[in-house]
Amino acid sequence: MVKGILCSTGALITRFNGRDPRLLFEILPRIEADGIEFMIYPSWDGMLGEVAKTMLELKNGGVNIPVLHADKRIGELLSRAGEGDFEEAFARFETGCRIAETLEAHTMVLHLWGGVGSDRRIDGNISVLGDYMRLAERHGVLLTVENVVCGGKTPLCHIKRIMREYPEARFTIDTKMAEFHRENPATLACGELWQGRAAHLHVNDYGGGVRDFSDLRVLHPGDGHVDFGPFFEKVRGCGYSGFATVESTSVRPDGSIDYQKLNRSLEFVRRGLCSQL
Repeated sequence: MVKGILCSTGALITRFNGRDPRLLFEILPRIEADGIEFMIYPSWDGMLGEVAKTMLELKNGGVNIPVLHADKRIGELLSRAGEGDFEEAFARFETGCRIAETLEAHTMVLHLWGGVGSDRRIDGNISVLGDYMRLAERHGVLLTVENVVCGGKTPLCHIKRIMREYPEARFTIDTKMAEFHRENPATLACGELWQGRAAHLHVNDYGGGVRDFSDLRVLHPGDGHVDFGPFFEKVRGCGYSGFATVESTSVRPDGSIDYQKLNRSLEFVRRGLCSQL
């Protein structure tokens, strides 16, 4: 049974409103979510301590923060694999683990690859996963690898490899990321993945072409061409028991929030995942 429907802070604080986390105090009472997934922005370098204090203040005020999305820069650094990149990636990951532990967020989402380098040197990306999982476990956090879009192969290809090499690995499945490669059907058909390996969900839409990196926007459900019916049916029927997050960007260019559209998406996902079979 799905535990609840979360909203990503990345859908609420963007460059259009200065990525100011304190805006969440006025935003969150107006959205109909069961909590938030806290996304760490690389642009918060040098001020992440203050950002974390703000998130702890929100938590102490009653906001549910069960999931943390690690700095996306981690996957980009691992993919670039230049001098010092692996060390910086690990340091950023460790910072995320400490924040997750402070917030009592039990799940962390990781981009294990990404950026310009993407999966071109995937052996190196996958080689560090064991160390990352052990560090997360020491902080009381379940690490989940997201099916991030690829420039070489496909996310499902890498997920299958990781499942073979790391039997304890868990995953975040994102409908937009899969649709980018037109592999939602193949992802849903991967039986092993849905037998306890999928531990978190991102429910978003994608409207671009196959591997169209120029149009990699996070759309609201219904604004792209993801077929959500089979996805909802699979999740409801497989015994999935984690959270699902809506990441669909809801900040207008003037910095205001489209609350109506966001709440409509949250309700759409709630009906799809939480209704009875």
